[in-house]
Amino acid sequence: MNPGRWLRRLRRDDRPALRLLCFPHAGAGAGVFQPWGRLCPDRTELWAVRYPGREDRLAEPFATDLAELADHAAGAAATLTDVPLVLFGHSMGAVLAYEVALRLEAAGAGQLHGLVLSAGDGPGGGPPAGLHLLSDDDLVGRTARMGVQPYAEAYRDPELREILLPVLRDDCRLLESHPRPVPPARVHVPVLACAGLDDPACPPAAMASWEAVAAGGFRLREFPGSHFHPFDRPDRVLAAVLSTFPVPRRGPAAPAPDRATP
Repeated sequence: MNPGRWLRRLRRDDRPALRLLCFPHAGAGAGVFQPWGRLCPDRTELWAVRYPGREDRLAEPFATDLAELADHAAGAAATLTDVPLVLFGHSMGAVLAYEVALRLEAAGAGQLHGLVLSAGDGPGGGPPAGLHLLSDDDLVGRTARMGVQPYAEAYRDPELREILLPVLRDDCRLLESHPRPVPPARVHVPVLACAGLDDPACPPAAMASWEAVAAGGFRLREFPGSHFHPFDRPDRVLAAVLSTFPVPRRGPAAPAPDRATP
């Protein structure tokens, strides 16, 4: 596989000691994490997963299912595990980051250091059935009422809506069709769950359900704000991530790879 097709580097460090790989929420692409780059400390690299069907992969077909997306993302993520790697997923990205962590552990891939899950349905959760089958207006209205609609202003622009809405619709399809076994498979790295105190879709009690997947330790952190609080105040979330999974200060650091888009 070509990892550069699936990964975008948002902050480069010549001698990284920690890599943070981010998984975007439904309806979004890797660029949503671009502002985080200026907040990362030295010796930290910031990467994001590039989903097909959006941004610079707009011409490509959507993924068949979330498992296919996880397979490709895990293959690309494995190329980053020569130094400690932390996965961060928001909303749909939380479900995907969890699936990628399972695959990396099963493959024995390098230094998976931790998993951060933000505003994403835990075991037994999921979006309402049939969400992706709604009319355009109903899908926009329903996701707005649920508090999970990205780019609310953009949906009022007919041209932008024509580009963005199919992405949101298909991401809803991926989530609705994704099986969630009970009991869930467990990961063995520490898990940090991040919840917005005013998130109507994934309140702290729902985020606490992720403890069921955490064989290596679990912590729940609560933050002021709603569903998209990590993008309103990324400094708070990044501080929590880096206090839980601090940048190693000793030992060799690997040179930055040249295998993804700059």
